[in-house]
Amino acid sequence: MELPAGCPILFTALLAVSLIVAVSGQEDICPGVISREKWGGRVPKRIDYMVIPLPYVIIQHTATPKCTSMEECTDRVRSIEADHMNNNGWDDIGPSFLIGGDGNVYEGAGWLHQGAHTRGYNKKSVGIMLIGNFGDSLPVRPQMEALKKLIECGEKQGLLAEDYKLLAHRQVSATQSPGLALFQEIQTWPAWSPRP
Repeated sequence: MELPAGCPILFTALLAVSLIVAVSGQEDICPGVISREKWGGRVPKRIDYMVIPLPYVIIQHTATPKCTSMEECTDRVRSIEADHMNNNGWDDIGPSFLIGGDGNVYEGAGWLHQGAHTRGYNKKSVGIMLIGNFGDSLPVRPQMEALKKLIECGEKQGLLAEDYKLLAHRQVSATQSPGLALFQEIQTWPAWSPRP
């Protein structure tokens, strides 16, 4: 029996909608993620969806003072969002996720929505920004553990390609991000790639 014209397209569309519904709640898919609603995030001006699975994870830092409490970290995340949307004129906060020194992961653009964190890679990567400046020292243990767990969640949920590449922001942009200490650390991780 032959399928009517358009059935493969309809099937693909239904599959995409199912995936979006399945992962739309970041808290449900990755335990410990603080939703935009919980940290007081604004509604994006526009949303562009990405194609899953993603081939890249890009690690960044904010190059700002660290935060150590949920109150301090949510204030920092809201400040970053305001800078990105008000001063830069972006549609949303840039990174996909932010991780505070309190050990919490704060939802930015999330897994499915295109962020504005790395020119040329926004459509094909998750950008994870650690709050602080890591030129001379590593993030605190809870921050590093949260980073590893978030990446593991992306692997387990099929949001990251099996052969995804872990990159430092400085490898694909003219920046010092994520700082020398953090860059040296992620070079020891299995998915790190010396080339994009």
